This record gives sequence, C-alpha cells and structure tokens, in this order.
Amino acid sequence: MSIAIDESQIEVERSPIPWEASQALQSWDRTLANVERPLRAMQFTRAATEVLRLASAEATPQQWQQLVDDLYAMGERHGLPADVVQGLMSAATQAPPDRRSGDSARPLFASVTTQDERPEPPFEENPEYGYGDGQPGDSLLEPNLGGEGTAPVTLITPADWPDEAPPPVSWLADGRIPRGDVTTLHGDGGAGKTDIAMQLAEGCARGAGYWLGHELQAGPVVILSAEEPERELRRRIWLHGRRDSFNPADLVDLHLWFPDDVAGAVFAVPTRSGIMQPTPLFRSIEASIAAIEPVLVIVDNVAATFTGNQNDRVMVRSYVNLWRTIARQDSHPAVLLLDHPSLSGLTNGSGRGGNMDWRNSVRSALYLRVPEDKGEAEGGVRILETQKSNYGPTGQPVRLQWGDGGLALEHAPSSLVRLAEDAKVDDLFLRLLDKRNAQARPVRPGTGRDYAPAEFEGDADAGGIRSKAFKASMERLLNAGTIVVVTKGPPSKATKHIERART
Repeated sequence: MSIAIDESQIEVERSPIPWEASQALQSWDRTLANVERPLRAMQFTRAATEVLRLASAEATPQQWQQLVDDLYAMGERHGLPADVVQGLMSAATQAPPDRRSGDSARPLFASVTTQDERPEPPFEENPEYGYGDGQPGDSLLEPNLGGEGTAPVTLITPADWPDEAPPPVSWLADGRIPRGDVTTLHGDGGAGKTDIAMQLAEGCARGAGYWLGHELQAGPVVILSAEEPERELRRRIWLHGRRDSFNPADLVDLHLWFPDDVAGAVFAVPTRSGIMQPTPLFRSIEASIAAIEPVLVIVDNVAATFTGNQNDRVMVRSYVNLWRTIARQDSHPAVLLLDHPSLSGLTNGSGRGGNMDWRNSVRSALYLRVPEDKGEAEGGVRILETQKSNYGPTGQPVRLQWGDGGLALEHAPSSLVRLAEDAKVDDLFLRLLDKRNAQARPVRPGTGRDYAPAEFEGDADAGGIRSKAFKASMERLLNAGTIVVVTKGPPSKATKHIERART
C-alpha cells in the first residue's frame, strides 16, 4: 500500500508495509496531534508497540526498518524528546523479525534487558482483541488452537446463581432502548435519525423524564458525531431548546466529540481474518467514556466509523462487540448506533443495513421510516417502530411530525382537532358502507378482494380520503361496536362482510 503524505504525515513509498500496521500508523499519527504534550511520550510508546506488533507477523526486515524510521519521524514531528524516541527505536531495531530464518517470534523488547527482566508491554492489554501476553505471534491472526497444557474454561450451572429473582431489564427509554447493550437506529438519509437521537440525548442530560412518550432515565450522555458537523448539532439543540423551553448552556451533562477530519473518524479496522480491531482513536474514546460514566453513548454513524464490509458477518459482529464492551462499563450505558438501511432494507420495510448480522448482533433495533402514504410523507410524517427487541414486543409504531423544532409526536388522540377529523372519516365510512350494502355489494374486513378501506378509497364520494384513514376508522367503529362482522354460509364456504350494528 502506498501512502503519499506531506510534512504532517508519514511517508511510506519505497515498499508496501503490512496493511494493518499502516492503518494503525496513520491513526496514531492523528491521535498524537490531538494529545496534550505531557502525555505524548506515553501515547507514542503505545503507538510504537501496537504498530510493530501488527507488523511483526509478516513484515520483512526491510519493511520492519521502514516502519521504525516512520515511527521515529512521527515522534520527532510531534515534538517528543530525542532520547525517548531513540530508546524505544533502538530496542526495536535490534530485534527485527527475520522471515528467512523463521525467527518471527523474537520479543520486541529483547534488547532492553534479559528475558526474565523484560518489562511489561507499556499499555493495558486486552486479550479479547488479540494482544495475548505481549508476544508478537499472539493475536487473532494466529489464534491458539489449544493442545497440551491448555487450561479448561470455567463452566457454571444454575445452582451457582443467587436464589432470588433476576433483576428486571434496565431501560434507558422504557420498552425501546435497554441499558448495558447495543441498539441500532436505522433510517434513510433525511428521515430524522439524528434529530430524534439528539432529543434522546438532551432528554437524558436535562432530566426531561420522557422521550417521544417513553419514560426516560436521566444521566450524562456522550455523542460521537462522525457525520454531522458541530454547527449542525448546535443548530438542532438550539431549535429543540426553543421549542421545549430549556437553555442549551444548561446541558452540562451532554458531551460531544467531533473529528478534526471526518475521513479520519475510524474506530476499527479489519485484520486479514476479518476481526475488527480497535484503533487508537477508539481506545482514547473508550477511556473518555469510562471517565464520564454516561447512561447513553450515541454513534453517528456506522458508515462513517466502520471501515469493514457491511455484508461480512465476522466484521459486523466483531464491530458490534467492540461497542458492547463500552455498554458493559461500570455505568452500563445504552449504546445507540445510527445507520442507513440498505436498498433491500428500504424496499422490504425492514430497515436493515447490510446483512442480517447487524440485526442479529444487537438486542434492540429501531427503524425510523417515511410512511407509505405519499401525502403524509410530503407532510413531514415519520414513523418510529421497533424492528427487534429481546426484552419486549416489536412494532409499536409511534407517529411523528416535522415542525419548527424538529420531529415531535403527532397530534395526541385527545386533541380536539384530531377527534373532529376522525369523526368526519367515521361518518363517511358509515355512509359508504350503507351505500354498498344497499347495492348488495358487501365489503369485507380482511385484505384482498372487496377490502372495505380499499373499496372506499376508490369511491367517487370518498373526497380524497385514503385507504389508511379508512382502515383506522374501521378499527375505531369495530371497537366501539358501531359496525360488526357478519358471517354467512356453511362453514366450508363461509363469507364475512361488514354491517352496521343493530340497535
């Protein structure tokens, strides 16, 4: 891979270096540019350790030396003392992997001291993502398949559990978004995903108590905005504040992050085996989230932060699992990943993005969609529904309406205006029903031939009322007992139609 860079970057043009190492090198370069000077030496040590470890399994001696040179140049460029850079680089260059002799597992720090006295690697290890015990070969690229000396895993039985009822599900937004796990919010561009996600964040941060009609927990929030610029989120928060009567300056529990370079907002990169490895940027964000202890973390969005193949199940699951580690921090935040649906997800109404593993890997999936009715869609109506929930029912559509302050709940059922409109449709439904029955042309409650709402929409007296409105009217009239479903004929040839209830 050839990387052409200016003074603020690293030049790697002589020969390709291992892909994972080159990605880590670029990511660390951006990270160091945003780290306070007193912390750069520590971060540089972590950078060198990670880059050389990623390269050690496959780099030739020439590539290894090239990486060392690039790291040295990076350290100098970011103002690190020469002795700090020289100390680590000299240690690394004395133990390059030699693929020709098969000596690819030599310790990175062998020249610093003896093997018994070798210091611990200068970063906090995470075996779950392949750093093993600090040896270059211990990664998910070269898994340990077991054998002699392999310790068995620990197994438990229900007898090990406390003799009491398990704790109830902890909801961030009651019935919609659980805490301590990952939820996706899918929606086409412009549908309003960011708008309702911002309202969710604001509600938590200011203790509003409710979000789109759902009871809401209060607490700090972290928003990672890799798509919307700061000015756009500032505008949205200001509009919401004006509508909902709060001062944006009071949202001290709302923490926002914006990348200096949108193209550089990469949180994970795939290895050759398809496992998504966290970048240094992700690790820095992870540390900040742990310090804030939020109840909610919002990632806007998957497309801007995920560099893998959305149709690769290993990449998808390992990326979601990275966020699950965030959700399992001490504060058990809900993690909400915003995503665009695929073309098939839009066509079939599922809202899915990529393959099914985006849906299978999370505990809850929400879909914000445009209604099928063209008039409603053009009028700014949106529908939020649950496509998946491991802890409750799916569906439960909530109708929203665009207004001056963004999306809000559509007219409540108690609204006098809405009641008057519904009454007009109900009256028209009954008149059209009477007309059809008088003509001996009965209509039916089920979909298909002679379906009442569809037949009434096509009637000359419908006045532009659509099938969906007639369907809602039919449900209201059936629930009120104003109309009834009548069955006629023998069981083998029974038919059903709608009539007015006899008084």
